[in-house]
Amino acid sequence: QLAGRWFLVGMASRCSYLAEHGHQLEATTVMVTIPDRQSLAISTFRKLDGMCWEIRQRYLPAQAPGRFLLRGHGHGSKVDVVVGEADPSSFAIFYYQKGRSVSIKLYGRTSQVSDTIMDKFEQHIRSMGLSEDVTYYFPTYGFCNSADEFHILD
Repeated sequence: QLAGRWFLVGMASRCSYLAEHGHQLEATTVMVTIPDRQSLAISTFRKLDGMCWEIRQRYLPAQAPGRFLLRGHGHGSKVDVVVGEADPSSFAIFYYQKGRSVSIKLYGRTSQVSDTIMDKFEQHIRSMGLSEDVTYYFPTYGFCNSADEFHILD
């Protein structure tokens, strides 16, 4: 159900990088495939220094439906991924937890979502103790459709 093309619409996070660089966000698209009926293969397309990059990740199935594990490099670098709410035809809200920090991302099937979906996203943000000052919205234009460079995160 989650397979296909998504647009990153918004994100809430206390990440210090976002706080410093939130004004430089680039339009971001995500292609989701489900290669083995369990894990999610994620290809994120975004611009960096004017070039389109593809970042590949694999979300591995965790103990319950809608829960995944994203393994990073090094000790303690795993990220728990949970589908918080989704209507596969229009939107998906994902939670990403690494240690004690949580980020929430809103993906849409289109680059702009309805006010109703935006309200749902804001409810999820508040329920996690985050606020508008750590919420960032992504541009709705200037998308990459393919990559000039590849960067693979295993």
